[in-house]
Amino acid sequence: MKSITRTKIYLPIAALMLTASLANSAAAQTSCGGLAPGCFKGIFQGLDAHDVLPPGATSVVIRTNATGTGTHLGAFSLRREVTGSLVNFSDAGSAQWIAANRDIIYTTVVGQAELSDLPGGFLKVTEIHTITGGTGRFTGAQGSFTVELYHKLDASGVTGGVETHDIFGSFHGTITLPGAAH
Repeated sequence: MKSITRTKIYLPIAALMLTASLANSAAAQTSCGGLAPGCFKGIFQGLDAHDVLPPGATSVVIRTNATGTGTHLGAFSLRREVTGSLVNFSDAGSAQWIAANRDIIYTTVVGQAELSDLPGGFLKVTEIHTITGGTGRFTGAQGSFTVELYHKLDASGVTGGVETHDIFGSFHGTITLPGAAH
């Protein structure tokens, strides 16, 4: 009998719960009703990584690598680095949203975490991403969007002093591309 890894079980279940919650989410429905011009939304999953924390640590640098699909991006990669406070559960940092053709959206990140009521032990991190620039078709882009990220509390692995955690999430908001009608 084959052994099934936790990642292969948790992520599909988490994605199913996320899909159900998005279907009923008022914020997701109103921010992009009918895929209005400027609508920016999508879903992703991947890993958060951070150094193993010493006793008494008050902050943590988290590096995210994820993939997903979204409006204006199609298939994309997400690279995010934030510094999180272990005292008040806030975070701040930056992210890169990399489209399949390698065009990039750059954002600054400010967020807050809280314990989620999802089964299995997750932090729910709500962040505001403000677009600060881009490359290719995103050069001169503007806008902001909300990211809801679920971070599995149990580590999915520890290698070489780095701990990884499964994540999944969604985003919704607006983007104005250069030359778009305002």
